[in-house]
Amino acid sequence: MFSILNVIRCYSDNILTVFKDFACALVRKDGILERVIFKMNIFAIGDLHLSFNKKVIPGQWDLVEVYKPMSLFGEKWEKHYQKIYENWLEIVSEDDLILLPGDISWASDFVEAEHDFNFIAGLPGKKVLIRGNHDYWWQAISRLRSQVPENCYLIQNDSLNLQGVSVAGTRGWTVPNSFQFTEHDEKIYRRELVRLELSLKSIKMRGEKLIVMLHYMPVNEDHEKNEIIELLQDFQVDICIYGHLHGEEAHKTRLTGEKWGINFQLVSSDFLNFKPMKILD
Repeated sequence: MFSILNVIRCYSDNILTVFKDFACALVRKDGILERVIFKMNIFAIGDLHLSFNKKVIPGQWDLVEVYKPMSLFGEKWEKHYQKIYENWLEIVSEDDLILLPGDISWASDFVEAEHDFNFIAGLPGKKVLIRGNHDYWWQAISRLRSQVPENCYLIQNDSLNLQGVSVAGTRGWTVPNSFQFTEHDEKIYRRELVRLELSLKSIKMRGEKLIVMLHYMPVNEDHEKNEIIELLQDFQVDICIYGHLHGEEAHKTRLTGEKWGINFQLVSSDFLNFKPMKILD
């Protein structure tokens, strides 16, 4: 868990106590104790697709070196990391929570992903990540959790509760009745269904809002109901975010807005023009 949330700090002057896992404080004003809530906004942006060869120095964008230039996928992706950085700084504060639903880095292992995570760690807010289909660096979750920066948390078969909000998730996969769905897809889909259920069941005390992060869109192109949707309904999920879809044609297939009592949002970075979307405040 984030170290900043796990420490109970006591002061003799203004702030008397900051409670574990609850962003509030008791403040003395004119001899009277008042309870102050620190506001936390929740943002989401997926598919950062980072691949830095060396440390990034913000502002020196012409010196950035990448081994997987995303501009190969269209002009929109030219220096997309600069757009993400500048847009992020405009709207996200240190008290905020940012959900990153997969495809974080092109790295093949965590050593190769070091510069990518240093870039992410340098951005404000606490980050919650799930695995995407291109996150090959995501191996041995216990070791990874000891390696990632303190302001990053990886969800795998578990969940996170923070300031009245519960967050669960898994990668997901292509769902039944999708275009070119195969027997191989069926096996992975079933496995991801189990992982999603494990994540949701791990929530001991549900917050006022429950958010699920997926990398893949949870329905097929026709937006037909399936077992993932039934699971989301069973656990009364409020918001479901996902990424993975890139380009105008793919974006046209998106599921957004209210359906089955759940608010769905596509948050792949190119769809958002590389600006984190506020999903809850």
